[in-house]
Amino acid sequence: ESLKYLVLESNRFNGTVDVLESMKKLTVLLIRSNSFSGALPYGLFSETSDNDNVAVDIGDNKFTDVLPSSFANMSNLVSLIGAKN
Repeated sequence: ESLKYLVLESNRFNGTVDVLESMKKLTVLLIRSNSFSGALPYGLFSETSDNDNVAVDIGDNKFTDVLPSSFANMSNLVSLIGAKN
């Protein structure tokens, strides 16, 4: 079974989040209030079931790239917070 929930809010983590590329079945990604930078991996959420609602909070970090285009086709994306990047 793959990781489905990743909550790392309000820490002092920094750097890129390339490791998320292998977490294709995530349904909850809460990494607000850190110092992550770069871009979100394209394959993120790519194997999430259409029956699973997806919630993402990447606010208050240092991301500099656009969201992966795959986000536009996610019918199960119920929450996306990306303020303060």
